[in-house]
Amino acid sequence: MTRAAIAMDGKVISEHFGKTKSFLFVNYEGDHLLSREVIAAPTEEHVPGLFPKWIKEMGADRVVAGGMGSQAKRFFESLGIEVLTVTSMDVEEGVNALLSGSLATVETDCGHDSDCKK
Repeated sequence: MTRAAIAMDGKVISEHFGKTKSFLFVNYEGDHLLSREVIAAPTEEHVPGLFPKWIKEMGADRVVAGGMGSQAKRFFESLGIEVLTVTSMDVEEGVNALLSGSLATVETDCGHDSDCKK
């Protein structure tokens, strides 16, 4: 079983990981969705390292987001969590692509002083 945390901004995958207010956690095996649950982020403040540790505690193997800075990526990688940064899309579209194995990742840079760049 794989557990993924998808950063949400309403009904779309969050463009700025550090500003995410909620996550959709999905459990799946291959292309079969086993369960899904929306959980509020542990804080609304951008605290470097907090989300990666919390997502690890929530049991996720993967994290899906739009823009994500290199420091956050390194935090996740150090915890053994795969990072998938994706283009802007609807959350349901992202879930379907994740299940089908077609979720394409893109390189992103999301600094604290600028908007996310793709």
